[in-house]
Amino acid sequence: MEQAGSGSTVSSLPLGARLKPRGIFEDDWTATLSAQRPWPVILLHGTCDSKGIWQLLGADLREDGWAVFAPDYGTRATGLIPDSAAQVGAYIQAVMHTTGAKKVIIMGHSQGGLVARYWMRLLGGAKYVKHLVCIGTPNHGTTQGGILSPLVTSRRADSVMQSVIDAYFGPAGAQQIVGSDILDEVNRDGDLEEGVTYTNIVTRSDAVVVPPESCFLAPDKVKDGTVRNIYVQDFDRRAVVLHHDLPVDKRVRVIARTILRQIGPMLGSN
Repeated sequence: MEQAGSGSTVSSLPLGARLKPRGIFEDDWTATLSAQRPWPVILLHGTCDSKGIWQLLGADLREDGWAVFAPDYGTRATGLIPDSAAQVGAYIQAVMHTTGAKKVIIMGHSQGGLVARYWMRLLGGAKYVKHLVCIGTPNHGTTQGGILSPLVTSRRADSVMQSVIDAYFGPAGAQQIVGSDILDEVNRDGDLEEGVTYTNIVTRSDAVVVPPESCFLAPDKVKDGTVRNIYVQDFDRRAVVLHHDLPVDKRVRVIARTILRQIGPMLGSN
């Protein structure tokens, strides 16, 4: 039997953790920072994905002069979100130690943004983050039908739907459903952290995070101007961008590059 690590076999993994990676991305631990790009960029993949999804955007950002890193975590992000957040936090600390950075920029697709927010709020990571870009992140949760939309075409009873979610997405699936304890913890006392700026990139065509505007973060209880919520369709009104394709879509990649170009010169090296 092929081994999957930590005493698990491939057959015991959630179905989504067995998918073929959608690309290849390798870390460059010799990457250096500059006065114009003083923060490493950490890319966090979503549920059932791998860091290979960042092959295109990672290359784009490196072309722009950024030191870019991306971990695999949580058994293809099917494990419990608190465990994944701890893994990601340890990885970010290693990147900061290696590069000498004081803070990082994080871009997270789907669950990746939620994992970042959990680390920032519950594990003390906010002080290390300059800017967080959430790409289709279920910041306020999705419905059971939404998360299952790529898998089922008819309405099913709640118990059956929950069983499918567990089997395919692992423990992380239920933690992204509206009303979960994890979402309550992450959003309690306001969505944002002081001193961190945010951008949310959302597609109106999202059938996984339902409704799409549940991705948005509110600037309550912190100073104005700390979050920007945007739709891909604000820039291309006819764009049809599915949740699954957000990290590789050319329009999303242009938006992400533009956001980071604005951050570099504007915010300095604090």
